[in-house]
Amino acid sequence: MTSGPTYDRRWFLRRGATVAGGLALAGPLGTLLTACGDDDDSSSATTAAGAATTTGGSTATTAAKMTKLAYQLSWLPTVEHCGTYIAIEDGIFEGLGLDVSVLPGGPNKQTVATVVGGNALVGGDGADNIGQGRAQGAKVKIIGARLLKNPLCVMSLASTPIKTPADLAGKKIGVAQGNQTPWDVFLKASKTDPSNITIVPVQFDPSPTANGEVQGQVVFSINEPAQLNAKGIDTEILLFADYGFSIFAGAYFATEDTIKNKKDELVAFMKGERMGSEANIADPALGTKYTIDVYGKDLGLDPAQQLLESEDLASLMVTPATEKNGLLFMDPAEITKNIDTLKLAGINVSSADLFTDEILSAM
Repeated sequence: MTSGPTYDRRWFLRRGATVAGGLALAGPLGTLLTACGDDDDSSSATTAAGAATTTGGSTATTAAKMTKLAYQLSWLPTVEHCGTYIAIEDGIFEGLGLDVSVLPGGPNKQTVATVVGGNALVGGDGADNIGQGRAQGAKVKIIGARLLKNPLCVMSLASTPIKTPADLAGKKIGVAQGNQTPWDVFLKASKTDPSNITIVPVQFDPSPTANGEVQGQVVFSINEPAQLNAKGIDTEILLFADYGFSIFAGAYFATEDTIKNKKDELVAFMKGERMGSEANIADPALGTKYTIDVYGKDLGLDPAQQLLESEDLASLMVTPATEKNGLLFMDPAEITKNIDTLKLAGINVSSADLFTDEILSAM
């Protein structure tokens, strides 16, 4: 099993299209908003779309009386989004008057552009990508967050563990091109000297760590480690978030116009998301089942890895603040830390511009 905390993945960079093991969270830092509509995704994302737009349980008559709502996922329909699947398939959204469909993300998906363009009422992404969109003029705000502790980490083998930033000295660290920017920000946040660390270009699979090409690799903590754990390879995690790197992943966002004029729909949606996520924390096998059998059935996902990831989602989602205020709650102190980390990445936005508690406070 993995030593240390196990968390989840994806944001600061839109991951490569390799999904055999599961998850991959947000879009690339520095990507410009070039359109206000959908982008063409990879073939695997397109294939998954049929399954991912499933809505559960409603007859045609009932559906006609409900409010349709499209939700743009931050990535492909893997288990990370299982709270949404549960809320659809178990009738939670239906009970709240919503007919929810999910739009898969992918390596070329511009989530902010999709929402701004009106193709989805709500979007999911990392606070970095949403913040970048806001800095570029998109009138969007974050209304809640699912993964409150960022999943980026350095993964190493448990037999040769990298436990602290000081342990990075003299090591070969695998960094995919898309992860270079968050890696640089982590080094700044943790005050780590990069001069005695050797960077090795890698892709988005854990084999360089497993076969000894590198001593550590920048990955998402409950994705690639879970892939190796499922094969009996024990790993160690050095979590960026434990050393000053604070960025919400799996954040929910909408346009200012939607927040003002469709508040009831957003409140109902976030209630459903909270209830679905609570159900998965209580029974991680439930979200895994819907991922494997319905929403991600065309992705070739590993059921064992997806179950490990589903079990570990709570460690990203549950904090002292959410225990008091409910899942998805954004602690004001953590919002401040997010803004500070975004500034290290060159994204200059204010907390008032980027975040609002208007929806969660109405639940």
